[in-house]
Amino acid sequence: MTILSFATAIGCGGTSLLGPPGLLARGPRAAARCHAVFYRPVGAAAPRPIPLHGPGLVLGGGGLDVNAEFAWIHDTIAGSRSRRAGDLVVLRATGDNDYDRYIYGLARYHSVRTLKLPACSPAAALRKAAAIVAKSSAVFFAGGDQADYVVWKNTPLQPAVQGVYDAGGVIGGTSAGEAILGEFVFDARHDVYGDATSRNAVRNPYERLISFTYGFFGFPPLHDAITDMHFVTRNRFGRLALFMARQIAGGKTARARVLGIGVDEASAIVIDKHGIGTLLLQGFTGSAFLIRGGAARRLEPSAPFVSGSLTVTKLQRKGDRFNFTTWCGSEPTYVVKVDGRRVPNGIYTPSDPYVPPPNARIPKC
Repeated sequence: MTILSFATAIGCGGTSLLGPPGLLARGPRAAARCHAVFYRPVGAAAPRPIPLHGPGLVLGGGGLDVNAEFAWIHDTIAGSRSRRAGDLVVLRATGDNDYDRYIYGLARYHSVRTLKLPACSPAAALRKAAAIVAKSSAVFFAGGDQADYVVWKNTPLQPAVQGVYDAGGVIGGTSAGEAILGEFVFDARHDVYGDATSRNAVRNPYERLISFTYGFFGFPPLHDAITDMHFVTRNRFGRLALFMARQIAGGKTARARVLGIGVDEASAIVIDKHGIGTLLLQGFTGSAFLIRGGAARRLEPSAPFVSGSLTVTKLQRKGDRFNFTTWCGSEPTYVVKVDGRRVPNGIYTPSDPYVPPPNARIPKC
Protein backbone atom coordinates (compact mmCIF):
# COMPACT_ATOMS: atom_id res chain seq x y z
CA MET A 1 0.00 0.00 0.00
CA THR A 2 2.82 2.40 -0.89
CA ILE A 3 1.40 5.82 -1.76
CA LEU A 4 4.39 7.90 -2.77
CA SER A 5 2.30 11.04 -3.13
CA PHE A 6 1.88 10.86 0.64
CA ALA A 7 5.62 10.77 1.24
CA THR A 8 8.63 13.01 1.38
CA ALA A 9 11.84 11.47 0.07
CA ILE A 10 15.45 12.36 0.75
CA GLY A 11 18.05 10.91 -1.60
CA CYS A 12 21.69 10.12 -1.01
CA GLY A 13 23.07 12.75 -3.32
CA GLY A 14 26.32 10.78 -3.50
CA THR A 15 28.19 8.28 -1.36
CA SER A 16 26.88 7.57 2.13
CA LEU A 17 29.39 6.98 4.88
CA LEU A 18 26.81 5.23 7.04
CA GLY A 19 26.26 1.96 5.18
CA PRO A 20 28.39 -1.19 5.42
CA PRO A 21 30.84 -2.17 2.66
CA GLY A 22 29.05 -2.92 -0.58
CA LEU A 23 26.24 -0.43 0.06
CA LEU A 24 27.97 2.73 -1.15
CA ALA A 25 25.67 4.68 -3.44
CA ARG A 26 27.10 5.67 -6.82
CA GLY A 27 25.07 6.75 -9.82
CA PRO A 28 21.34 7.43 -10.24
CA ARG A 29 20.20 3.83 -9.79
CA ALA A 30 22.20 3.31 -6.58
CA ALA A 31 21.13 6.71 -5.27
CA ALA A 32 17.49 5.78 -5.79
CA ARG A 33 17.95 2.74 -3.57
CA CYS A 34 19.17 5.06 -0.82
CA HIS A 35 16.10 7.33 -0.76
CA ALA A 36 14.69 7.71 2.74
CA VAL A 37 10.90 7.90 2.65
CA PHE A 38 8.97 9.78 5.33
CA TYR A 39 5.36 8.69 4.91
CA ARG A 40 2.59 10.95 6.12
CA PRO A 41 1.05 9.81 9.41
CA VAL A 42 -2.20 7.92 9.58
CA GLY A 43 -4.30 9.76 12.12
CA ALA A 44 -3.18 13.15 13.41
CA ALA A 45 -0.77 15.12 11.25
CA ALA A 46 1.46 16.15 14.17
CA PRO A 47 2.45 14.25 17.35
CA ARG A 48 0.93 15.18 20.68
CA PRO A 49 3.06 14.61 23.81
CA ILE A 50 1.38 12.67 26.61
CA PRO A 51 2.48 11.31 30.00
CA LEU A 52 3.85 7.85 29.22
CA HIS A 53 2.96 4.85 31.37
CA GLY A 54 5.74 2.44 30.39
CA PRO A 55 8.44 1.70 29.62
CA GLY A 56 7.81 -1.51 27.77
CA LEU A 57 9.27 -3.86 25.17
CA VAL A 58 7.79 -6.08 22.46
CA LEU A 59 9.69 -9.09 21.09
CA GLY A 60 7.95 -10.46 17.99
CA GLY A 61 9.09 -13.71 16.41
CA GLY A 62 8.17 -12.88 12.82
CA GLY A 63 5.76 -14.44 10.39
CA LEU A 64 2.20 -13.41 11.23
CA ASP A 65 2.04 -10.23 13.29
CA VAL A 66 0.31 -10.49 16.64
CA ASN A 67 -2.62 -8.06 16.74
CA ALA A 68 -2.66 -7.99 20.53
CA GLU A 69 0.91 -6.67 20.77
CA PHE A 70 -0.07 -3.41 19.07
CA ALA A 71 -3.08 -3.01 21.35
CA TRP A 72 -0.73 -3.64 24.30
CA ILE A 73 1.68 -0.97 23.06
CA HIS A 74 -1.14 1.58 22.89
CA ASP A 75 -2.56 0.71 26.29
CA THR A 76 0.91 0.84 27.87
CA ILE A 77 1.87 4.25 26.56
CA ALA A 78 -1.60 5.80 26.94
CA GLY A 79 -2.44 4.20 30.28
CA SER A 80 -5.93 3.45 28.98
CA ARG A 81 -7.54 1.28 26.33
CA SER A 82 -10.22 3.83 25.48
CA ARG A 83 -8.07 6.95 25.21
CA ARG A 84 -7.15 8.29 21.76
CA ALA A 85 -3.47 8.92 22.41
CA GLY A 86 0.07 7.86 21.56
CA ASP A 87 2.19 8.36 18.44
CA LEU A 88 3.88 5.23 17.09
CA VAL A 89 6.71 5.35 14.56
CA VAL A 90 7.52 2.30 12.44
CA LEU A 91 11.19 2.13 11.42
CA ARG A 92 12.25 -0.01 8.48
CA ALA A 93 15.00 -0.21 5.87
CA THR A 94 12.94 -1.88 3.13
CA GLY A 95 9.28 -2.29 2.26
CA ASP A 96 6.53 0.31 2.50
CA ASN A 97 3.94 1.76 4.88
CA ASP A 98 1.47 -1.14 5.00
CA TYR A 99 1.82 -1.24 8.78
CA ASP A 100 0.34 2.21 9.31
CA ARG A 101 -3.38 1.66 8.72
CA TYR A 102 -3.17 -1.88 10.10
CA ILE A 103 -1.75 -0.73 13.46
CA TYR A 104 -3.95 2.37 13.61
CA GLY A 105 -7.01 0.17 13.23
CA LEU A 106 -6.07 -2.09 16.16
CA ALA A 107 -6.09 0.52 18.94
CA ARG A 108 -6.89 4.18 19.58
CA TYR A 109 -3.54 5.66 18.55
CA HIS A 110 -3.17 9.40 17.97
CA SER A 111 -1.03 8.61 14.92
CA VAL A 112 1.02 5.89 13.25
CA ARG A 113 3.79 6.72 10.79
CA THR A 114 6.42 4.76 8.84
CA LEU A 115 9.94 6.02 8.19
CA LYS A 116 11.81 3.99 5.57
CA LEU A 117 15.57 4.39 5.94
CA PRO A 118 17.73 2.21 3.67
CA ALA A 119 21.10 1.26 5.12
CA CYS A 120 22.86 3.77 2.88
CA SER A 121 20.61 6.69 3.85
CA PRO A 122 22.46 10.00 4.15
CA ALA A 123 23.17 11.69 7.46
CA ALA A 124 20.52 14.34 6.81
CA ALA A 125 17.82 11.68 6.56
CA LEU A 126 18.88 10.05 9.82
CA ARG A 127 18.88 13.40 11.61
CA LYS A 128 15.38 14.11 10.34
CA ALA A 129 14.20 10.65 11.39
CA ALA A 130 15.75 11.05 14.84
CA ALA A 131 13.84 14.29 15.36
CA ILE A 132 10.57 12.55 14.49
CA VAL A 133 11.33 9.56 16.71
CA ALA A 134 12.22 11.83 19.64
CA LYS A 135 8.65 13.18 19.64
CA SER A 136 7.02 9.76 19.49
CA SER A 137 5.61 7.54 22.25
CA ALA A 138 6.56 4.18 20.73
CA VAL A 139 8.90 2.78 18.08
CA PHE A 140 8.40 -0.49 16.21
CA PHE A 141 11.11 -2.03 14.02
CA ALA A 142 9.72 -3.95 11.06
CA GLY A 143 11.20 -7.21 9.83
CA GLY A 144 13.88 -7.36 7.18
CA ASP A 145 17.60 -7.63 7.82
CA GLN A 146 19.17 -6.65 11.12
CA ALA A 147 22.36 -5.71 9.26
CA ASP A 148 20.38 -2.76 7.86
CA TYR A 149 19.55 -1.59 11.39
CA VAL A 150 22.86 -1.92 13.22
CA VAL A 151 24.40 0.63 10.83
CA TRP A 152 22.39 3.19 12.82
CA LYS A 153 24.74 2.74 15.75
CA ASN A 154 26.53 6.03 16.53
CA THR A 155 24.02 8.03 14.52
CA PRO A 156 21.38 10.39 16.00
CA LEU A 157 18.73 7.72 15.49
CA GLN A 158 20.26 5.42 18.11
CA PRO A 159 19.90 7.76 21.14
CA ALA A 160 16.51 8.94 19.87
CA VAL A 161 15.11 5.40 20.07
CA GLN A 162 16.74 4.82 23.46
CA GLY A 163 15.28 8.08 24.69
CA VAL A 164 11.73 6.98 23.90
CA TYR A 165 12.16 3.94 26.15
CA ASP A 166 13.90 5.93 28.89
CA ALA A 167 11.01 8.42 28.91
CA GLY A 168 8.47 5.64 29.50
CA GLY A 169 7.60 4.69 25.94
CA VAL A 170 7.56 1.29 24.24
CA ILE A 171 10.15 -0.14 21.86
CA GLY A 172 9.35 -3.26 19.87
CA GLY A 173 10.17 -5.21 16.77
CA THR A 174 9.42 -8.33 14.80
CA SER A 175 11.84 -10.77 13.17
CA ALA A 176 14.98 -8.74 12.36
CA GLY A 177 13.45 -5.91 14.37
CA GLU A 178 13.34 -8.21 17.40
CA ALA A 179 16.89 -9.46 16.85
CA ILE A 180 18.39 -6.02 17.51
CA LEU A 181 16.80 -5.42 20.92
CA GLY A 182 18.97 -7.56 23.21
CA GLU A 183 22.19 -6.38 24.82
CA PHE A 184 24.07 -8.69 22.43
CA VAL A 185 22.97 -8.58 18.79
CA PHE A 186 23.58 -11.23 16.15
CA ASP A 187 23.81 -8.73 13.33
CA ALA A 188 23.78 -11.00 10.22
CA ARG A 189 26.25 -8.65 8.50
CA HIS A 190 27.80 -11.58 6.62
CA ASP A 191 24.64 -13.44 5.65
CA VAL A 192 25.41 -12.61 2.02
CA TYR A 193 27.56 -15.76 2.21
CA GLY A 194 24.66 -17.92 3.42
CA ASP A 195 22.41 -18.45 6.44
CA ALA A 196 23.80 -19.01 9.93
CA THR A 197 21.87 -22.20 10.67
CA SER A 198 22.06 -24.34 13.79
CA ARG A 199 23.77 -27.08 11.80
CA ASN A 200 26.65 -25.00 10.48
CA ALA A 201 26.97 -22.89 13.64
CA VAL A 202 27.58 -25.88 15.92
CA ARG A 203 30.00 -27.44 13.44
CA ASN A 204 32.17 -24.33 13.25
CA PRO A 205 31.27 -21.83 16.01
CA TYR A 206 33.59 -19.11 14.70
CA GLU A 207 32.53 -19.25 11.05
CA ARG A 208 32.45 -15.91 9.26
CA LEU A 209 28.66 -15.94 9.02
CA ILE A 210 28.48 -15.22 12.75
CA SER A 211 29.16 -11.69 13.95
CA PHE A 212 27.81 -9.50 16.73
CA THR A 213 27.12 -5.85 17.44
CA TYR A 214 27.50 -4.43 20.96
CA GLY A 215 26.37 -1.23 22.63
CA PHE A 216 23.39 -0.66 20.36
CA PHE A 217 20.53 -0.32 22.85
CA GLY A 218 20.37 -0.71 26.61
CA PHE A 219 17.03 -1.99 27.87
CA PRO A 220 17.33 -3.24 31.48
CA PRO A 221 15.06 -6.32 31.08
CA LEU A 222 17.33 -7.51 28.25
CA HIS A 223 20.63 -7.05 30.08
CA ASP A 224 22.91 -10.04 29.35
CA ALA A 225 20.39 -11.29 26.80
CA ILE A 226 20.46 -12.16 23.09
CA THR A 227 17.33 -12.60 21.01
CA ASP A 228 16.43 -14.80 18.04
CA MET A 229 13.35 -15.18 15.86
CA HIS A 230 11.47 -17.71 13.66
CA PHE A 231 12.76 -19.96 16.39
CA VAL A 232 11.04 -23.33 16.05
CA THR A 233 10.12 -22.87 12.40
CA ARG A 234 13.78 -22.56 11.39
CA ASN A 235 15.27 -24.80 14.13
CA ARG A 236 17.42 -22.10 15.72
CA PHE A 237 17.95 -23.61 19.17
CA GLY A 238 21.48 -24.78 18.36
CA ARG A 239 22.64 -21.49 16.93
CA LEU A 240 21.16 -19.48 19.81
CA ALA A 241 22.96 -21.74 22.30
CA LEU A 242 26.18 -21.06 20.41
CA PHE A 243 25.52 -17.30 20.31
CA MET A 244 25.07 -17.36 24.09
CA ALA A 245 28.30 -19.25 24.68
CA ARG A 246 30.21 -16.87 22.42
CA GLN A 247 29.30 -13.93 24.67
CA ILE A 248 30.69 -15.67 27.74
CA ALA A 249 33.83 -16.83 25.96
CA GLY A 250 34.37 -13.32 24.62
CA GLY A 251 34.11 -11.73 28.06
CA LYS A 252 31.02 -9.72 27.11
CA THR A 253 29.24 -10.38 30.39
CA ALA A 254 30.41 -10.25 33.99
CA ARG A 255 27.57 -12.56 35.04
CA ALA A 256 29.16 -15.69 33.49
CA ARG A 257 25.72 -16.63 32.18
CA VAL A 258 23.52 -15.39 29.38
CA LEU A 259 19.80 -15.43 28.67
CA GLY A 260 18.79 -16.56 25.20
CA ILE A 261 15.31 -15.51 24.05
CA GLY A 262 13.90 -17.46 21.11
CA VAL A 263 10.47 -16.36 19.86
CA ASP A 264 8.63 -18.36 17.23
CA GLU A 265 6.41 -17.09 14.44
CA ALA A 266 2.95 -15.69 15.23
CA SER A 267 4.18 -15.14 18.79
CA ALA A 268 5.34 -12.18 20.85
CA ILE A 269 6.58 -11.46 24.35
CA VAL A 270 5.54 -8.11 25.81
CA ILE A 271 7.61 -6.91 28.79
CA ASP A 272 6.12 -4.35 31.17
CA LYS A 273 7.84 -1.74 33.33
CA HIS A 274 8.25 -4.29 36.14
CA GLY A 275 10.19 -6.68 33.90
CA ILE A 276 7.32 -9.17 33.62
CA GLY A 277 7.04 -10.74 30.17
CA THR A 278 3.76 -12.15 28.87
CA LEU A 279 3.29 -14.37 25.83
CA LEU A 280 0.81 -13.19 23.19
CA LEU A 281 -0.25 -15.30 20.19
CA GLN A 282 -1.85 -14.74 16.80
CA GLY A 283 -4.13 -17.73 16.74
CA PHE A 284 -3.90 -20.77 18.98
CA THR A 285 -0.34 -21.96 18.48
CA GLY A 286 3.04 -20.38 19.03
CA SER A 287 5.76 -20.32 21.64
CA ALA A 288 8.77 -18.60 23.13
CA PHE A 289 11.82 -20.08 24.85
CA LEU A 290 13.88 -18.57 27.65
CA ILE A 291 17.26 -20.31 27.81
CA ARG A 292 19.77 -19.78 30.61
CA GLY A 293 23.29 -21.00 30.01
CA GLY A 294 26.85 -20.66 31.23
CA ALA A 295 30.22 -21.47 29.71
CA ALA A 296 30.44 -24.09 26.98
CA ARG A 297 32.17 -27.41 27.50
CA ARG A 298 34.00 -26.85 24.24
CA LEU A 299 34.17 -23.71 22.15
CA GLU A 300 37.12 -23.56 19.75
CA PRO A 301 37.66 -22.34 16.19
CA SER A 302 37.03 -25.01 13.54
CA ALA A 303 35.93 -27.55 16.15
CA PRO A 304 32.37 -28.70 16.94
CA PHE A 305 30.61 -26.76 19.69
CA VAL A 306 29.60 -28.59 22.87
CA SER A 307 27.37 -26.68 25.28
CA GLY A 308 27.03 -27.02 29.00
CA SER A 309 23.62 -27.69 30.53
CA LEU A 310 21.02 -25.19 29.32
CA THR A 311 17.97 -24.53 31.47
CA VAL A 312 14.90 -23.92 29.31
CA THR A 313 11.52 -22.38 30.07
CA LYS A 314 8.93 -22.74 27.32
CA LEU A 315 6.01 -20.31 27.12
CA GLN A 316 3.29 -21.86 24.98
CA ARG A 317 -0.09 -20.65 26.20
CA LYS A 318 -1.39 -17.13 25.77
CA GLY A 319 -0.70 -15.32 29.03
CA ASP A 320 2.25 -17.48 30.14
CA ARG A 321 4.72 -15.28 32.03
CA PHE A 322 8.42 -14.91 32.71
CA ASN A 323 10.19 -12.50 35.07
CA PHE A 324 13.11 -10.91 33.22
CA THR A 325 14.45 -9.43 36.46
CA THR A 326 14.89 -12.77 38.22
CA TRP A 327 15.10 -14.90 35.03
CA CYS A 328 12.40 -17.17 36.40
CA GLY A 329 8.91 -18.12 35.25
CA SER A 330 5.88 -20.07 36.37
CA GLU A 331 6.22 -22.72 33.65
CA PRO A 332 8.20 -25.97 34.06
CA THR A 333 11.92 -25.92 33.23
CA TYR A 334 14.02 -28.63 31.62
CA VAL A 335 17.63 -29.15 30.60
CA VAL A 336 18.94 -29.35 27.03
CA LYS A 337 22.47 -30.01 25.78
CA VAL A 338 23.85 -29.24 22.32
CA ASP A 339 26.69 -31.29 20.81
CA GLY A 340 28.02 -30.35 17.40
CA ARG A 341 30.03 -33.58 17.21
CA ARG A 342 26.78 -35.40 16.52
CA VAL A 343 25.96 -33.70 13.20
CA PRO A 344 24.00 -35.01 11.28
CA ASN A 345 22.64 -37.64 13.68
CA GLY A 346 21.00 -35.28 16.14
CA ILE A 347 22.76 -32.49 18.03
CA TYR A 348 20.27 -32.20 20.89
CA THR A 349 19.74 -34.07 24.14
CA PRO A 350 16.82 -34.65 24.49
CA SER A 351 16.31 -35.11 20.76
CA ASP A 352 13.58 -32.46 20.50
CA PRO A 353 14.57 -29.37 22.50
CA TYR A 354 11.25 -27.67 21.73
CA VAL A 355 9.11 -30.14 23.69
CA PRO A 356 9.38 -30.20 27.51
CA PRO A 357 9.92 -33.77 28.73
CA PRO A 358 7.57 -35.38 31.29
CA ASN A 359 10.08 -34.72 34.09
CA ALA A 360 10.09 -30.94 33.56
CA ARG A 361 9.78 -29.19 36.91
CA ILE A 362 8.15 -25.96 37.99
CA PRO A 363 10.95 -23.73 39.42
CA LYS A 364 10.90 -22.01 42.77
CA CYS A 365 11.03 -18.31 41.92
